Amino acid sequence: MPSNLLSATGFTPDSVAVSSADGSYTWAGLESRARRFAACLAAEGLSAGDRWALLARNRIEWTPMILGNLRAGTRYVPCNWHLNVDEVAYQLADSACHLLVVDAADEEVGREAAAVAGVTRIIVLDTTFEAWLDAQADVEPPEGPAGSVRNYTSGTTGRPKGVQRSDQTGDARSILTGFSANWGRFYEFPEHGTHLVASPMYHALPTAFHNAALGLGQSIHYLGRFDPEEFLSTVERLQATTAAIVPTHVVRLAKEVETLEGRHDLSSLVSVVHGGAPCPRWAKEVLLDWWGPVVYEMFGSSEGTGPLRVTPREWKDRPGTVGLPAPHLRVAAFDDAGTRLADGTTGNLYFQRDDGQPEYVGAPDKTAANRLPGGWFTVGDIGWVDGDGYVFLSDRKIDMIISGGVNIYPAEIEAALIAHQAVSDCAVFGIPDDEWGEQVKAAVQFEAGASATDEELIAWCREKLAGFKCPRSIDVHGELPREATGKLKKRYLRDIYWEGRERAI
Repeated sequence: MPSNLLSATGFTPDSVAVSSADGSYTWAGLESRARRFAACLAAEGLSAGDRWALLARNRIEWTPMILGNLRAGTRYVPCNWHLNVDEVAYQLADSACHLLVVDAADEEVGREAAAVAGVTRIIVLDTTFEAWLDAQADVEPPEGPAGSVRNYTSGTTGRPKGVQRSDQTGDARSILTGFSANWGRFYEFPEHGTHLVASPMYHALPTAFHNAALGLGQSIHYLGRFDPEEFLSTVERLQATTAAIVPTHVVRLAKEVETLEGRHDLSSLVSVVHGGAPCPRWAKEVLLDWWGPVVYEMFGSSEGTGPLRVTPREWKDRPGTVGLPAPHLRVAAFDDAGTRLADGTTGNLYFQRDDGQPEYVGAPDKTAANRLPGGWFTVGDIGWVDGDGYVFLSDRKIDMIISGGVNIYPAEIEAALIAHQAVSDCAVFGIPDDEWGEQVKAAVQFEAGASATDEELIAWCREKLAGFKCPRSIDVHGELPREATGKLKKRYLRDIYWEGRERAI
């Protein structure tokens, strides 16, 4: 008799475990599909540590595939469906994927990217997936180390870097238990209930909370593109208990409070976590006044600098903090020489985990540059830790833009702009945006006697990059400020836009 990963399966096997507008799985059905998906990966020749990619919108198949990946010991690569062919192809090739699972909406991009990357095996969720799954028996997968994920995050070179934990160990069940403890119970998720997935699952944040909720016996409901009215009505209809959202969602909800407040019963909510980007204080205050003390804040990164938690009470007592680290995590500030600093002293924030350090795959120099002896690592955040262990940020990674909860890295955009024949120098940075947190701004210096319109330069970028990465506006400068060493003084360009504005951090 095959075993189950999830405790809820033993208690309510015929109850709904995963649902969306398009269908649902029972707990027993979910477990069966997960085992058969693991068998599918094995039948394709994938073994522990091998990679496969997933390019798809939010849909119920994500859940059995994530569980099946855990069972199989493989690593999946979640691809942002906003990316263009070249960007997807790079991730497929860089991670040496053996297989691509794609939905119909993204099939054209997926097939073109796969052809470029040399990936020949493609499964389409809307057409070939079910037959592929049905061809495998529902049997117990072989025991072994649990599978995991390889997320992509950009660095200073402009090309994304694959990030994975170098020494994460344990079987599938223990990994799920870890998610439940470090992400679920840490954010005061209850056992049982319903968890709403409101953000794209190619993000690390919604995936972590999805896994935590499952491990605690909560059912999962996938929402489509975020809409405030739909979100609230779904909370009421399903009596949802938890959700993970991004600050853009918080802003959109707060802006519609006058029309939406009182229209839906939200009393079932226990913990709604926002993270992925700084959240405007005014918007968070609106939600706390509206929903009560159920709004939690998460801080972390794909590299593993989290989670840190701020409860509603802590946020009011310590405005500006990004919270306390989870029990398996320690945070400290160090100076540039690698000396640990006293409480309250600003420096480079370093993180130390019990469950392994991050590794930038194929970039040992970058990995080493971000480590200190003793298992400490950094991603470039600046801040301090107070005497009670609460972490405060004084600045983010210097250049990263966070728009709508999505990390955007200027180097990649700058590389595209500088390729234009009229551009001799450029800089890309984030400026305030009331809804999205930040928007992409470019500053350019033209070659002597050359010029180009904003529209021409933005269109040029759109040919090379996903739309969300492209500048919304462009400033023209006679000369961009650089130091004698050649280092661009980007802050001189950026700070004028933030003058008089409260930075979210």
